[in-house]
Amino acid sequence: MNVNRKYNKDEIPKNSKEVDKSIEGDFNDIVSEGAAVVLDAQDLMKSTDIKSVKDFSWEQTGGPTAVIQSDNRSRTLSFVAPYVRGENLSIRLSFELTADYDVNKSTVYTANIMVKRVQRAIIFQGGVALGAYEAGVFRALVEKITEEDIKRGLDDRPLFDIIAGTSIGAMNASIIASHIINENGSWDNELVDKLEGFWNYQASPTVSDFIFINPLFVAMWDLSHNMQKTSKQVWNNILTGAVSPLADLNPYTGTIYHFWRDYFIDGWYIPATGESARRYYSAKEFKNRGTPHVASGIIPWSIYGKFFDFADNSNILPRPDNKHLTGFSLKETLQQFARFPVKSTEGQPRFLLVTVDVQMGDAVTFDSYSHKAKYHNDTNSFIRTKNGIEIDHVLASGTFPKFYDYPNFEIESTNEMTKTSDKERRIFWDGGIRSNTPLRELIQAHTDYWRDKTEHGIPDLEVYIADLWPSELQQQPVSFDNDFVNSRNFDITFGDRTDYDEKVANMVSDYVDVAKQLRGLARRKGASEDEIDEILETNTRSKSRKGHEARKYKNLLDDRFKLLKVVRIDRKDIGNEVVDKIFDYTLNTIEKLIKEGYHDTLVQLAIQNIKDGIGRLANKSGKNNGKDSHIESLKKELKLIQHGTKIEDGRSIPVAIQIENLSRTVRSIPNDVHNGTSLVGEKTSLLENVGELKAILTANKDTT
Repeated sequence: MNVNRKYNKDEIPKNSKEVDKSIEGDFNDIVSEGAAVVLDAQDLMKSTDIKSVKDFSWEQTGGPTAVIQSDNRSRTLSFVAPYVRGENLSIRLSFELTADYDVNKSTVYTANIMVKRVQRAIIFQGGVALGAYEAGVFRALVEKITEEDIKRGLDDRPLFDIIAGTSIGAMNASIIASHIINENGSWDNELVDKLEGFWNYQASPTVSDFIFINPLFVAMWDLSHNMQKTSKQVWNNILTGAVSPLADLNPYTGTIYHFWRDYFIDGWYIPATGESARRYYSAKEFKNRGTPHVASGIIPWSIYGKFFDFADNSNILPRPDNKHLTGFSLKETLQQFARFPVKSTEGQPRFLLVTVDVQMGDAVTFDSYSHKAKYHNDTNSFIRTKNGIEIDHVLASGTFPKFYDYPNFEIESTNEMTKTSDKERRIFWDGGIRSNTPLRELIQAHTDYWRDKTEHGIPDLEVYIADLWPSELQQQPVSFDNDFVNSRNFDITFGDRTDYDEKVANMVSDYVDVAKQLRGLARRKGASEDEIDEILETNTRSKSRKGHEARKYKNLLDDRFKLLKVVRIDRKDIGNEVVDKIFDYTLNTIEKLIKEGYHDTLVQLAIQNIKDGIGRLANKSGKNNGKDSHIESLKKELKLIQHGTKIEDGRSIPVAIQIENLSRTVRSIPNDVHNGTSLVGEKTSLLENVGELKAILTANKDTT
């Protein structure tokens, strides 16, 4: 559908200049709601020499009113795409450009802009007891995003269109999805309280809690930790500064040096802090005897294992069991906070979870929008979920193989050659082993569902990820002790590794944008639709989702959407990490995790607001006008702030200095650009965002 304004010769007043209506075609584009859009006259005028135009005049002729941010008599028209209201997936805007070539001739060009609705997704990672952090993350997101949606008049929308999770993240997600879908609930405090209630219900005291409640006992651990850490650092500096240079001069001295470093320095294990020790002994207690409302300990009857290794103590330690002892079952607990099955339709939140087929080693995605759970690679196999996602499917996502019984489901496999179907039962393990941050699975499910469903392509996405495993390390120097090594190994193994997935998605989107612009340029330069279609109908080297059908180039253009932003809320290493942290269900730790998740989310949302503000400033100031250096400086300073908040929680002097440097750079940018456009509004808004981040960090410092 094209919205073209028709002109009639009788409508042209006498003695007026002639209006050329022989327009070769319209300019069409698709943008996301809320996006900053710039229309350039050159895109509309095709092969016409733009230098011969004496004057420009823009006018919006159709659709909801857009907020114009530039002079409508300039070559470019800047505006903010309005938000899509109601249940619509898109809206259409139309603009006209009148180009005056001289006093007697003008030409009118038409631009049609399709504005797509943006969907919002959240991903919860797996991490057993660490999942309490996600409850705090969710509370902060509900508060801040609801506030923003109300300002935009979008409070009738779902807060999140997609809720995805793995392992304990899938269980958190199931509580949220069930509340909204099965209980017709709202995105409000009732839901937030329910999720936090799920975690408070699992919290339990330990013997270690009562021991470490003594402040003198904790202080003794902290004193030992600080003294040993300082002593080790002093001796390390002595060896490095005084002995190391001599080691290169004399082989004998070098041998002594390396012996002292390898044996005494690397083998010098610094005692834990009091809080770290409390967590260590509490987690060990839960691991051995179980946790109320989660799992119980069960002694294996085959105590020597398959190798009859009498020295392997793991064979005789209790194995957590999740179903045989009433009151020690995570399934029973989850049933109190969520109603199953969970099945939803378009317009309701979409619930996704990931588990792993042990035999195939492939990730399987359960989807509340679909009656089949799909494999990521094996496209011929699936699990029927006619009634929706059941509680056993959710628990399968969290079946850590060392600690829980293995669930099994019936798999159907189709043979494309013989058109036959086979059925068998397979074992499933924790989804975190294969994909603890299921961004790739979310992207694929989003693409599969919306492909060919809308006239204007797949909805763009903004994604929020709750990362339970610290990405950066605070402890220095790196230790060789077993607890540290295993703890850090878990962090790296299960931490968020979706940076590459995001980069690939964005890079492909960039290629698609270029291809679409080249297609438009070819049309404007006279290429026929048949010539363009001949290229687009060519088969690609890559295969389709079904695995045996070749894609066509047109599919690459039609099946893409943009990841508008990916906000990662990272749980920080605060120096108290222990290897069995996933088993620490003490009330003290659960409460701290929820508070940390809440605070970290506020920080990351404030940083994202600054990032968005820099983007708006860059977009409005344009290119080659002397502002590029300022924008690059802002990006570098923001990157330093992001790193600082990951390591030092934003309370250190360097972070405060970096925030002040960022504010100073914003103020140094001139208020006006070469085309007369004012940047005052964008600068003011950006400084407010910086002030918000500073206030959040200051408030946290005052309460810690």
